[in-house]
Amino acid sequence: MLNSIVGCLFLVLCLVCNAESSDRNEPVVYGGFAFAGRSDEVKSAYPYSSLFDAGAKQDSSALENVSRTILEVNGPGLKNTKILFGDVDKNACPRVLVLAMTEERVLRENIGDFYKLVVQLGFEIMVLDFTDKQVVCSLPIFIELIDAKKSEFSDQDIVDRIASMVKGPESQLGEVMSRKLTQLRIRANDARTLRVTSVTVGEKALPFLPESMRNSPTLYGQAVAQQFGSLLSSKANVALLPYGKDAANSKMTLRFKSGDEVQFKIPAPTFGISLDVKGFKKVLNAQTDAETLWIYGAWLGIKLIEPEFGKVYFDTTVKYPVTKLVPASQKTVDEFPVVSEALKGAELEGIDAIQKDKVALKSVISKCKL
Repeated sequence: MLNSIVGCLFLVLCLVCNAESSDRNEPVVYGGFAFAGRSDEVKSAYPYSSLFDAGAKQDSSALENVSRTILEVNGPGLKNTKILFGDVDKNACPRVLVLAMTEERVLRENIGDFYKLVVQLGFEIMVLDFTDKQVVCSLPIFIELIDAKKSEFSDQDIVDRIASMVKGPESQLGEVMSRKLTQLRIRANDARTLRVTSVTVGEKALPFLPESMRNSPTLYGQAVAQQFGSLLSSKANVALLPYGKDAANSKMTLRFKSGDEVQFKIPAPTFGISLDVKGFKKVLNAQTDAETLWIYGAWLGIKLIEPEFGKVYFDTTVKYPVTKLVPASQKTVDEFPVVSEALKGAELEGIDAIQKDKVALKSVISKCKL
């Protein structure tokens, strides 16, 4: 199975790892790229990204080409890994590192005389054990593009925007992968693990969400988990397990371009993160004939627990305000980007509070460091 994946040029970086080897220049083998999900889900889950991916030459993958280019540029500068391009013996090297796409969210809205576009993409740099078919750890990536113009965005416009987000080392994806790869440390099988285990979206948050997310809060919860995990891994330098999409929340299927589908178990984490988007609120701050100043606030509950024993190490609610100045000539306001900025601020405040909390830092974060 692994040889076929490597032969089809999907992003697989193979690492032999143990707890004492993090300072060595470990060899890694380049492979390719995969979508998270079954074959029959890819086009519906990633409609525009799959169009971009299929735009490459025959028998190739645009996202595979993107990931290979980024790794070729960043590989020589990595201190703890040496990227090799070629085949690999799966028995000698059961650990692999896969770049998987896990999220695509596209929102289009008509606001007054303008058309608004929001594109959110999620990826995971995941260490996998092909022997046990298990996820070892992951580094989540969340990138976003907001654009507006006076004419409606076509499907091709959206594909072009996605291309600008991911193509090349200087793209959003390229820059984030560059930072994440420098963090990478391959951890032992018995290392402590951390994972976002649940996301709750409160009733007071729903009115501020686009209709598609109001109708399916679990989709919004996926984006919240992806962004929080990306920020936490960057700020605290920790490895996480991915937030699962399935009902059991414990398995992830990866679909490679060869057509192979491999299901990996997401093991029960040592520590869990529970997120509660309690709500958003806006308050009128000041008003003149020319403009109105609004303050938007986000309330986010964050809890760190040890699921096996039900022990709570950290439990708080964070609130974060942002301001929005609206000209009198503007008749409507797109509130979703505003509350998204407030939520991101609350997530960063919460992560900062976790790192400053002696119990959370000693009992959880320090044990999950890369």
